[in-house]
Amino acid sequence: MTFQKIISGIKLFALTGCLVFTTTAFSQGAKTNDQPDYSRAKLLYKQTHGLDSLKGEKLFADGFKLKMDISVLEEAVNERDYIDVDAIPSEDLYGGVWTNQHVNAYGSQVNGPAEYEIDLSNFTMPVVGHVTSNFGRRGSRRYHYGVDIKAQTGDTIYAAFDGKIRVKQFDRRGYGYYIVIRHINGLETVYGHLSKFLVTENDFVMSGDPIGLAGNTGRSFGSHLHLETRFLGKPIDPNFIIDFDNQVCHRDSYLVSNDSYKKTSLSSRVIQRKDPITYVKSTTASTNKFVSGDVTHYKIKSGDTLDAIARKHGVTVSQLCALNNMTTRTTLRVGKTLLVNTKASSTTSSTETSSKDDDSTTTSEVKHYKVKKGDTLGSIANRNGLSLKQLCTLNNITAKTTLSIGKTLRVS
Repeated sequence: MTFQKIISGIKLFALTGCLVFTTTAFSQGAKTNDQPDYSRAKLLYKQTHGLDSLKGEKLFADGFKLKMDISVLEEAVNERDYIDVDAIPSEDLYGGVWTNQHVNAYGSQVNGPAEYEIDLSNFTMPVVGHVTSNFGRRGSRRYHYGVDIKAQTGDTIYAAFDGKIRVKQFDRRGYGYYIVIRHINGLETVYGHLSKFLVTENDFVMSGDPIGLAGNTGRSFGSHLHLETRFLGKPIDPNFIIDFDNQVCHRDSYLVSNDSYKKTSLSSRVIQRKDPITYVKSTTASTNKFVSGDVTHYKIKSGDTLDAIARKHGVTVSQLCALNNMTTRTTLRVGKTLLVNTKASSTTSSTETSSKDDDSTTTSEVKHYKVKKGDTLGSIANRNGLSLKQLCTLNNITAKTTLSIGKTLRVS
């Protein structure tokens, strides 16, 4: 019995000794100045999460400080928020017409305003190259309604302005593979002889976005881009808008008027064109009725006819049609504004019209206002001394029209 107690005591002593030795081996003594530092390096980092970390403008993740100025990204997102990519660009201007066929799909369906200012500030050159064929005559029967720019097959073609793809088609005897873009500034551009599409119909594109690749399809005798600028389906000489030598627009805006559709008598082979250029209908700033503002407008009412409007304002039906780029078969839409006379051609008639009809207004100076963020039709009207009805009449819009940032409105 005594022997067993001795054995148990020895085992307990051995177990106690092992515990003491283990505890001592893993204990850390106090560090002295003359003692070398063999301890493991510490990983020091700061990691924060949540919105509170943004207040100090410092972002940390796994020990690395992120240096990123997110204000640039926020600004880019805000700019795109101003544009409704689901809406039809310039819907009011084009009378709600939107079709995925034909370059000029409007004909007499849409009556254009006497004048309209187009914003050109965010222009991008569709392709960098020199002009190989200009806007002008091709022989005695054909006319070239655009400008050809040299490009190699496969070169990327870019959208000239913000807008939506209206047409993406193939024309074997003409444009080849071509795209038509309706821009939010009211202009339409045509890109012909492409080799490949990079977009599809109803896609929204920003200025400078790739839309296709240059090629040699359709009626083409060498790889190039055929570029057209059109307004309400009518061709405008691209040289009026774009400085092809410097690859930029001449100005930040362009005023469309009846004179915008004039044709040059020069051949399309004449690349370098120096002023003065002979046009079929030549005008100057001093005689241009659209620039001087000496015009009289009439707002169409229910029951009006071209003959009645012409007689009321002392002009013939032919003169009325010529002033408004329409034919005698054009359907008149109630609320649409027509140019009915010029001060230079008939001062007496204009005076009588102004005194008899409140819907006709003669202006001596045309002023425009560019829509800004937060603007409403009411605030713009008050700022420029107009009633809401007058502002809508001047711009052929209604009180329910949605304002787009950057759009230009006529205010006088």
